[in-house]
Amino acid sequence: MVASLLLVGFADETVAFLPYGAVESIRQDVGLSYLQAGFLLALYPGIGLLATPLGVVADHVSRRLMAAIGGVGYGVGLCLFAVAGDFWVLFTAVVVMGVAGDAMVRAVEVALVETAGDNVEPALARSNLLAAVGDLFGPLLLFAALGTGLGWRAAFWAAGALMVAYGLFLASQPLPSPAEPDDDHQPWRALLEVAKDRRVIVAGLLVAIITAFDDTFVGFAVAFLTTDRGLTPAVATLTAGAGMAGGIAAAAWASRTNRRQVGLRPCALLLLAGILTLVLVPNVVAAALATAAVGAAVNLAWIVLQARYMTLRPGQSGTTSAVAEAVAQLGVLTPLAIGVIADHATLTVAMLLYVLLAGVFVASTRRQ
Repeated sequence: MVASLLLVGFADETVAFLPYGAVESIRQDVGLSYLQAGFLLALYPGIGLLATPLGVVADHVSRRLMAAIGGVGYGVGLCLFAVAGDFWVLFTAVVVMGVAGDAMVRAVEVALVETAGDNVEPALARSNLLAAVGDLFGPLLLFAALGTGLGWRAAFWAAGALMVAYGLFLASQPLPSPAEPDDDHQPWRALLEVAKDRRVIVAGLLVAIITAFDDTFVGFAVAFLTTDRGLTPAVATLTAGAGMAGGIAAAAWASRTNRRQVGLRPCALLLLAGILTLVLVPNVVAAALATAAVGAAVNLAWIVLQARYMTLRPGQSGTTSAVAEAVAQLGVLTPLAIGVIADHATLTVAMLLYVLLAGVFVASTRRQ
């Protein structure tokens, strides 16, 4: 059963890449404008924020049913993509994928935390490691579909079929049931209680900081290495891509431990060291090591924080996760701020915002 729960990250990350990776093929085939294509790509993660209440639902309904419906629904959304002939079918597909995928992931993560017991961090590390593999498998699936002449729709059909199969497989698993309903802990009351828990809010704010160093950081790092350091786009991309290698290595290490072995403080210091090296040391090898350090620090910090907030309030893992991750959406403002600073000053100056965020992270973990 645990193996089926660990696969959720791999499944989610594999298929989540497809709308982004195939956007130009979809745009040309369906006849979308760039505005329409951009709207759909922005809508996809936005649905996750709107689906925040699903975390609360996961604490009160059958996780097996919720995960199964979510998995099958995710697959249906992918198949809608495959048959789409206009904007509105694609719009429907994105909404279905976003809501169903969020339902599946939240139900499975809550079940995984309750099943893992004291070994939450290693379990989440294994799930994150498989998710990183999914980050690689998604592009390979799309490349195979396009390279063989089958087209982008074939990748969505294949992913849809696999996701439906995964959903049906989850339906056969004995996932832990939610706690017995309590009149004093109705879903809306539980949500209000968790939202007033300072520990959950702090965890969400810390996640917001490390979220700033996710995929958008890699994009700005490539731009910085190209414009400021004079690297070719190919070399800059490869150098920044070392962050993915660092993240995978960190998740692999964390997954091999039986108990928590690292705190947030070392992660914060490693993050600060990495971003300072990237900004201040004009050397391609140093830049690669710096992005690898950032990737490792972000992955380890995410694992520690996720394990922390999902175990803060026993029996309310889903609600706690929903509130913390809603607060963490503040992190999406970082690329906007970087863009504004870069437009009005330079990208080099804008990159100092990442140094500031890493410094705030270090300061916030001084008692860890």
